[in-house]
Amino acid sequence: MWEKKNRWNLVIFAVIVLLLVGSIFFLWMKANLEVRSIVEEQYQTQQLILTQYVSSSIAELLNERVLLLEVVARKQQGVPEDLFMSEFETVYAVADIYYVLEFIDAGGTVVSGYPAERVPHGYNLYSNDMTWAFEHVRDTGQVYVSEPVTTMEGIFGAYVWVPVFENGQFRGSILGIVSDESILEQFETSSDSKSYVYIVDDSGMILYDESGIFEKGASYLDHGDSVGDERLRIIEEQMRGQVGNGKYWLETPEGSEYVLVSYSPIKWHNQQWSVGLTSPGDAVDDIIISVYVKLFTVAAVSVLFILFVSSQVYFILLNWNKTLEREVERKTAELQQSNESLTSANTKLKELDRLKNEFLSMVSHELKTPLTAMKTSSEFLLEDTCDPNVRKQMLALIVRNVDRQARLVDDLLDISRIESNRMKFNIEPVSLQEALEHSLETIRRFSESKGVALVNDVPSSMEAVLADKDKLVQVFVNLLNNAVKFTPRGGKVTVRAREIGDRVEVTVTDTGIGIDQSHLDHVFDKFYQIDSTSTRAAGGCGLGLAITKGLIEGMDGSIRAESEPCTGSKFIFTLIRAGN
Repeated sequence: MWEKKNRWNLVIFAVIVLLLVGSIFFLWMKANLEVRSIVEEQYQTQQLILTQYVSSSIAELLNERVLLLEVVARKQQGVPEDLFMSEFETVYAVADIYYVLEFIDAGGTVVSGYPAERVPHGYNLYSNDMTWAFEHVRDTGQVYVSEPVTTMEGIFGAYVWVPVFENGQFRGSILGIVSDESILEQFETSSDSKSYVYIVDDSGMILYDESGIFEKGASYLDHGDSVGDERLRIIEEQMRGQVGNGKYWLETPEGSEYVLVSYSPIKWHNQQWSVGLTSPGDAVDDIIISVYVKLFTVAAVSVLFILFVSSQVYFILLNWNKTLEREVERKTAELQQSNESLTSANTKLKELDRLKNEFLSMVSHELKTPLTAMKTSSEFLLEDTCDPNVRKQMLALIVRNVDRQARLVDDLLDISRIESNRMKFNIEPVSLQEALEHSLETIRRFSESKGVALVNDVPSSMEAVLADKDKLVQVFVNLLNNAVKFTPRGGKVTVRAREIGDRVEVTVTDTGIGIDQSHLDHVFDKFYQIDSTSTRAAGGCGLGLAITKGLIEGMDGSIRAESEPCTGSKFIFTLIRAGN
């Protein structure tokens, strides 16, 4: 009887233990799924932000490099004698994405280009039935980017067509071939990463596939059987220029693989591409493996305690839940912090894109104003009754405006060289007084026309500095020009210098309108202007101070600004003393 009762007690105890163990196993599995779902969502959010950052960076790179060709096409308002060869050499070195740059005349013949060994001189578009894009830019006057193809040079890339007009007459087109490899070299990926990048255009054509599964130039739509319906749906969303996340099963020789993907569009003139970033599903498991280990440990300990101390099950489960919650919170906090960092970077990139658009507007204004003046003067000179004195004034006006355009182009090329670390410096001992006097003579006519006094308060005995003389003069001219521009009539601009340890500190002080504190931290930013409208009182395109900062830092110096509104501004820079 006792044995029978004991047997039933054992059965009941075993059932209770099994129920408790089953409950623990069920809760453990449920917690695993919930944790994985949360972490996967956070992980894909992070990947999407990273993808948007990459797509925005590629679009920014491509549009800036095309802008260089537009500036070259408009600089001369026609075709220069060297057929753009000097400009091509500079742009090729600065842009770093062009396979070749060519100039095609109005008859469709390639007449010049750089580098010379890649230029098919004498090749005629009409003879080879290759005129569609050429005639398109001729008729529309707009930049056109072709779909990427395998070129006759044997590379996979896109053709960029920029029309050249002179007095409203089509003179030809600048052609730049952009290879896919040169673009992707700007954005290296980690070789040991399990993620890979691919790029498609709006027709589904594969422009780049880091995994090597698909060939460039093929179409995902032609591989429907191998990629699966869910992957095709994602590709179709990319073709429509949408932003988002997705997941699909990829069939491989080793079996099925769960893949996560994030995608974002790249808008480049008339072309719309989309970049995708894929990651294996087990990447999420790698992130939360420590959570899985802790969960398994807690579950095992709980079972042991249930077997020996049933009364402690409640407390073990409670401790398990608290441990799980803390771990999830910690992992979630880490992912959120990472997302915030990427979001901040993306916000800064969008702000730079906004400043770039404002800059393009200003550049258009700065190009159009002197062109209008030159056109008006030229039309006046065509009149037979033009007075000789007036003719001289008109010619002088044309020369000034040509110089103005040349300075704008030089500024654009300087900022590109500085940002790409291609600016060359000839560092030598330079007399600060001599460089300043040269700069004052350059700016004196402008200051006299403004009624602003220039004061040289630099001691004649000041020791020389280690610098590039031409670059130092450019720094002085930029700072003095800025100071005079924003100083009212009757004011003055003073230059002082003093020795501090192994450096010389130079201060350019004006009695102008000053700079508000909210703008002071951004005055050295590229494209930044306190008044960015095209109707602003002071000209310029927001590059002078950015170039100045780049030149000073390139000579191992530093620069800062101090200002009070309505009181004036100080620009202070330091350079190394030649005596050291």
